[in-house]
Amino acid sequence: MKNLLAALLAILITSCNSPTPPDTNHDLPDDPAVLAQIQAGKSLLEANCQSCHSPEAQLTGRLAPSMLMVKNHYLNDSTTLSGFTADIVRFVGRPSKGYSKMPGAVGRFGLMPQLQYPEEDLKAIAAFVYHADLEDPEWLEKQRLGERRSDQDSPDAAESFADRGRRFAMQTKSVLGSNLLKAIQAGGPEHAVSFCNVRAETLTDSSGTAQNISIRRVSDRPRNPDNAADSLQLFQIAALREDLARGKTQPYRLYEEKEIITGYYPIITNDMCLKCHGDTTDDLSPATLSALRELYPADQATGYAANQLRGIWVVEMPRKK
Repeated sequence: MKNLLAALLAILITSCNSPTPPDTNHDLPDDPAVLAQIQAGKSLLEANCQSCHSPEAQLTGRLAPSMLMVKNHYLNDSTTLSGFTADIVRFVGRPSKGYSKMPGAVGRFGLMPQLQYPEEDLKAIAAFVYHADLEDPEWLEKQRLGERRSDQDSPDAAESFADRGRRFAMQTKSVLGSNLLKAIQAGGPEHAVSFCNVRAETLTDSSGTAQNISIRRVSDRPRNPDNAADSLQLFQIAALREDLARGKTQPYRLYEEKEIITGYYPIITNDMCLKCHGDTTDDLSPATLSALRELYPADQATGYAANQLRGIWVVEMPRKK
């Protein structure tokens, strides 16, 4: 009996002294360059990640784990910023089960599609997530970050037209991608075909209008005849295909006119794309094929494999902001 009481007392003492969950929030650094990177990361996360990783989404309607869940799985008390950043960049750059630290989320949501985000953008997002209190939406403002950096540190001050165009393209891709995932979850790939037929162009146009720019998707093998590339766009598609074949990781093209600068950015297939754009025998279901034949009788956009150029974003930006 005495031994039993001693054992219970030991368990009680141990449980009372067990370590608290790791504090995954970190004090802001004093380096102005890092502060500017964190500010940029906040904006990039809100524009490109929240549509799928929203903290407000109901658990049953989520498309992906919240960023707080991601942070808690990728961080512990000993994780450094460089280590955290390397893990995030590696997984988002090439999503795989081997690179993921969230097997439960992969089992539930599947692997995220491979996205063509610049590595510097991913590093900025990682820096923000590493330092931020993600349970407090106003955390960054409370840190008075805006007063701790000068105007010249603002990422918009030196943002080139090439970078602006890529940012607009990625924001629009995020909007389309999150809505497409919802359509697939609601009714499978065949339902996504109907969604694209009705809403894809409207969402693309709306995204451009909100940014005061014009943005389109075009292809040399279009599904919708309205998305067929013209002669200049066909030239840009061929040039970008050559750039990708030479191993360029973030290729783009710019065409400058007096009032407008047009950016061209690749649209690369991933595993999710193949459900509607892959091999008609191996990748597309009979229901998806039937929907395509009904809605797009002149469809040319099947037969792709993963990581192929399927088309381009065309982003027209006024020279004057």
